[in-house]
Parts: sequence; C-alpha cells; structure tokens
Amino acid sequence: MATLKKPKKLKLPKKPKATASIATMESYLKKAAETKKINEKRLAEYEKAKKQKIADKKRKEQLRAKISGLK
Repeated sequence: MATLKKPKKLKLPKKPKATASIATMESYLKKAAETKKINEKRLAEYEKAKKQKIADKKRKEQLRAKISGLK
C-alpha cells in the first residue's frame, strides 16, 4: 500500500502594488481565489483518504481478532 503524504499547498500569487490598476487587482483576486480553491480541494482529498485508511486499519484489526478467536 502506498504511503499517504500530505499535499503541499500552492503559493498565492504575488500581491500587486497599491498603485496597480483595477484590472491587475481584479486579476490577482481571481488567481488567489482559484489557488485557495485548489488548496482546499487537495487537503479535502487528503483528509478523506486519511480517514479511509484509518477505517480500513480498524476493520483489519477486527477481522484479525475474530480469526485469532477461532483457535
């Protein structure tokens, strides 16, 4: 089984200067929102896989206990 690695977060884009144009600022906000969305999705997938792995491990232990009890 493959090891479960926590995903790395994508860096936010470089902030525009205070004197930047409105279009530049809007573009930054759009890119920042997309980056945040991707980071949240990656983390959610990781957490889901982590919970599934823990559940599988518990189920495996239960089955082992039942098998060892049959002796």
